[in-house]
This record gives sequence, C-alpha cells and structure tokens, in this order.
Amino acid sequence: MSRRLHLVAQLVLLCVTVRVMHAQPAAPRTADAMLLARADSLHVGEYCTLTKAVIGSPAIMGALASDTTAVKLSASTICDPLFAAFSLRALYGDSHAPLAAVARLHTSGNTANRLEIFDAMQEFRAAVLEDTVRAVTRDALPQETRTALTRMLTTTQGLTTVAARDRALDRLAKYERKLGPTSAKLNGVEVLLNYAAQRWLPGFRADPLQGPSAWEVVASYVPAYVTRANNRVQPVSATEFGLRRYLFGKQFGATGIRGIVFPSYWSAGMLTASDRNGALVTPWEDHARYGGYLSWGATKVGYIRGRNGAWLVSKQFQAIPFLF
Repeated sequence: MSRRLHLVAQLVLLCVTVRVMHAQPAAPRTADAMLLARADSLHVGEYCTLTKAVIGSPAIMGALASDTTAVKLSASTICDPLFAAFSLRALYGDSHAPLAAVARLHTSGNTANRLEIFDAMQEFRAAVLEDTVRAVTRDALPQETRTALTRMLTTTQGLTTVAARDRALDRLAKYERKLGPTSAKLNGVEVLLNYAAQRWLPGFRADPLQGPSAWEVVASYVPAYVTRANNRVQPVSATEFGLRRYLFGKQFGATGIRGIVFPSYWSAGMLTASDRNGALVTPWEDHARYGGYLSWGATKVGYIRGRNGAWLVSKQFQAIPFLF
C-alpha cells in the first residue's frame, strides 16, 4: 500500500513539475540576452563622455565638415543631466530607473530636447560611422576610446532594432486578439460600421505605434437570450447597441475554462426586447422595453425593467455568418 502511495505521489509531483515548466515564460533569445546584459552595463553619462571626445577632436570635426553643427546638437541632447545615470537598458524602458533619478537629483535641462534623445543617438551614430569620418577616428582617438565608442554605438543600435521589432510584434498581437479566433463574430452591419469607424472616427482609428484601437461598435440582433418567466425558461429576442472593448493584456485572450476569467473582450450597451418572449420575435413590436446589458467575454447578462422576465442571459455566438 505504501509503495502505491509513493508511486502516486511521484506521478503527482511529475505532473505539477511539467505544468510549472510549461507555465514559465520562455527565456529571451541568446542574442537579446547578451544585448540586454551589455546595455545594463553602459550608461548615458558614458555616452555623453564619448560624444565629447569626438567633438574635442579637431581631426574628426574637420572630417564631419557640414555635419559638425548637427553632431554638436545631438551630443548636447545626449548629455541631458536627467538621463546621465540611466543605463541604456533603463532608457529604453526595459529596466528600472536609477536611484539618482528617483531622488530627482538632476532635473535641469531642456524638456523639448530631452524628448529627442533617441533621434539624437541615431543621428550621432550615422554621422560618426560615415566612411570618411570612421577612417579619421581610427587615428584621432585612443584605442580604448574607439572600442568604447563602437560598443556604445552598436548597443544603442541593437536596442533600437529590438524595440522596433517588439513594438511591431505587439501591434500584430493586438490585431490577432481583435480580429483572430477568440474575437467576437460581427454581423454585416457591424462589419460596415467598424470598417468605417476605424477609418474616420477618433478613438477607433489605428495608431502607428500602438496598433489597432481596443474599441468596437456593437449593433446586433440576438435571438439567443433566455429568461425565466412563469416558472419556466423561455427564449428572448433582443437588439444590442453599445461598445465592445478588447483586452490586450498578455493574460487575456485565453481559451477554455481560463477564457471565462481572462476573455478577449468585454462589452456594454443598450438592450431592446419585446415584452413577448420567444425566438425570432421582433424586438420593437408593441410594448417594447428598454434596458442594458453587460458582457464579460462571451457571457452576457441583460436587464429590462417591467418586461415578462426582466433578467436575460446569453452567450456570444453567431449561428448564421454575418447575420445573427
């Protein structure tokens, strides 16, 4: 008996271990991990020091020719006192702010220029890595400074590339959440309304950085509500007019039982139904009643005061494509 219990305990432990392993987030790619580790060790203040070394070299400034003013402006932006203690990783938003910044020790600087720091880094890199300038830099700067400059420039460029890639992947994930298999099916009217809304209405248009809007228009006929009236469950037909909002958080968009807790969307709006219960009943016929509904994922609950069966329950689905 004890051997059986021991075997069962081992199986349970194995199942739990496998489940935990599957639940853990995937480790970052090796190249990304190396880049982030390097970005943790480099600081904006060091970048500023290197820009000053470049500007302090008459030979390099001569090779830059007409670009000298732009390089000086880029260096001035990079040398912002607020960001001096930031690691490059923190500057790109993938790590915590330094203690000096939290303590507000260095808050001076130009706010408008401060917001241009990423462009300034890109412009400085492009200017310094031009063929003619690079050749002069090899002779004008000590080996140690050149190595540090190359390391700084390649790290910031790598972070820019990774950040752009991650933003693109995030936008694609949002589109998949809103338009993919866990999204709500739209009827023909909703398709046209939402297509128009995403083109012309503020709040519904896509953003170049953030991707699609989280909002969607609801205008549907739902013959699948049910209520309890006269001691029995009865079907109810209703119309819904409201808004649906998609949940773009990583934990949302689940399927199965988890999808009940972490669905892809919620919605709310106005509900209209006849006081006569039944499937495929016209909601606006005599004695139409008005109320509201709220959904969390596919589960919908409505309430219409004064009708024959005030509380309504339904599940989001589409029996006939693009109809209801």
